[in-house]
Amino acid sequence: MTFFQKYKAIIFFYCLACLLSWPFFFWRDVYTDSWNSLALDPIIKTNFIMWGPGLSAIITSFVFKAHIKKTITFFGSSSFKSILFWGVPMLAFLFFGDYGHEDTTMLRIAVYFGGIFLFTLGEELGWRGFLQDQLNHLPKWKQYLIIGSMWELWHFTTRTLSGSIGARILRPLLFIIPNSFLSYIFGESVNKTKSIVVAVTFHAWYNLLFEFSNTRTYIIFSASVLFWIFMLVKWDSKLNKRPKPDGHQLPSST
Repeated sequence: MTFFQKYKAIIFFYCLACLLSWPFFFWRDVYTDSWNSLALDPIIKTNFIMWGPGLSAIITSFVFKAHIKKTITFFGSSSFKSILFWGVPMLAFLFFGDYGHEDTTMLRIAVYFGGIFLFTLGEELGWRGFLQDQLNHLPKWKQYLIIGSMWELWHFTTRTLSGSIGARILRPLLFIIPNSFLSYIFGESVNKTKSIVVAVTFHAWYNLLFEFSNTRTYIIFSASVLFWIFMLVKWDSKLNKRPKPDGHQLPSST
């Protein structure tokens, strides 16, 4: 089997994800005034960009359905635990967080949380929901390095519009390192739970730390990390368990 035959679904997925997202990245980062003048809520506009990987994963899974491996689902092995994993830290931020602006209401933040879940889901359906399963046969370091690299380079114009040519090339390459590390954390947590919601939670909080960069956010995040660790330790992923062989079963005849 050739390289292309073995990885054609992944190649198709990634090319399509970039094709769907890159025009919006370019519009946002190059023609910023035009993008800002678009009379839509920023959350809706962000979804245009972030759902490239998700839509690509859905289309690729349909086109190559006979060859796609699928172990990761929306709620994984526990819908209740997935909801807690997302909901408890978000409720803590909703009630105790520092929104940064006095005129920002709790209702607006609640709507924002719905939006951030939606557009983060658009990414995670691709990176963890699809790509991780397809690369599970690789050694972990290679799997997460590939996912981290593809994740970073998908961002296109985000880090390539300023500085010298060398800086524009070097900057994305440097970001591959932290993205690969995050892919490891997200990925191993998803392997434990089989839940895309877990990856969405981590990814959303990664964004929140930049969006609401203040002491209360850091305190809530620190407490949430302890909560997440507890949840992951206690999470019994039934999908990870293999049935034990029946000791009384007779061996098959040859």
